[in-house]
Amino acid sequence: MMTAKFLHGEIREKGGAYGGGARMGRGGLFSFYSYRDPNAVQTLSAFRAGVEWARAGSFAPQDVDEAKLSVFSAVDAPVAPSDKGMDLFLNGISDEQRQEHRERLFAVTDKSLTDVASRYLGMGQRTRGVAILGPENETIKKDPSWVVK
Repeated sequence: MMTAKFLHGEIREKGGAYGGGARMGRGGLFSFYSYRDPNAVQTLSAFRAGVEWARAGSFAPQDVDEAKLSVFSAVDAPVAPSDKGMDLFLNGISDEQRQEHRERLFAVTDKSLTDVASRYLGMGQRTRGVAILGPENETIKKDPSWVVK
């Protein structure tokens, strides 16, 4: 939801990047990204603003419903017969656990999203790292707080 309703406009439409957004990885790592971004340093401000947008609940209930549909399109995607047992074998995820996950996703509300954003994305609530990969950046070059390798 943050990608579609906030970051896309800030990073792609205003900033000129080819794309960008936010995602939650399987291991629980929440990350922001942009690519082919001519304004990478300014994009970092958009990421911080995205957190504040989520913490403030600056979205409509319809936005939450649309985000759920997007998530469920991946969660409920068809699985090839040869892959049916792979989640259990590789990750220890049973059919019962998968169903419980679906039910929890379905129960997400706007309040639960703002609570999670405040708990896990609020200042002082996280460990973070920042990396910008690409050609030399004059803004970063002049800022002594960046380590350039």
